[in-house]
Amino acid sequence: MEKTITQIRPRFKLRVSKSPEEIMDKIQLLLRETPDHIKAKMVSNHIILSIVGEELHYWSPQLNFRVEADENEEGKTIVAGLIGPRPPVWTLFMLVYFSVGVAGLGASAYGFSKYMLNEYSPFLWGLPLAIIFMLSAYKAGKFGESLGKDQVDLLKAFIEKVVDF
Repeated sequence: MEKTITQIRPRFKLRVSKSPEEIMDKIQLLLRETPDHIKAKMVSNHIILSIVGEELHYWSPQLNFRVEADENEEGKTIVAGLIGPRPPVWTLFMLVYFSVGVAGLGASAYGFSKYMLNEYSPFLWGLPLAIIFMLSAYKAGKFGESLGKDQVDLLKAFIEKVVDF
């Protein structure tokens, strides 16, 4: 896993030369040593690590991964997951992108149809304004990523300890 944030929700898939049971035992051991501001939820082979307490801010990331036996190679385990925004943040951004996209497309279609009838319509500005708003939301997301970078590095370090990098 690289040390810089290059995408909105960095994904990883790692093959480890240990059994899933050994990896899960190591995860439980590491979870006992984690700082108080990291909370873990475990359901079978699925683990979610979240930032809690005073360290939590709007842009705090969440590590979501699973541990499973590699079907192609005996004795190997796959640790796969992603580091991304918490679900409410992700949902808000997807709602903004979808709403602005639909509104911009609808407004510009209406404005263009008026234009084809040789009538002026301010709705022609719908698509350019939607694009500007989406770019602003994207920049806000990138700014948020930079605020959560240290916490992302902390969560990446946890995975690196799990797989012994």
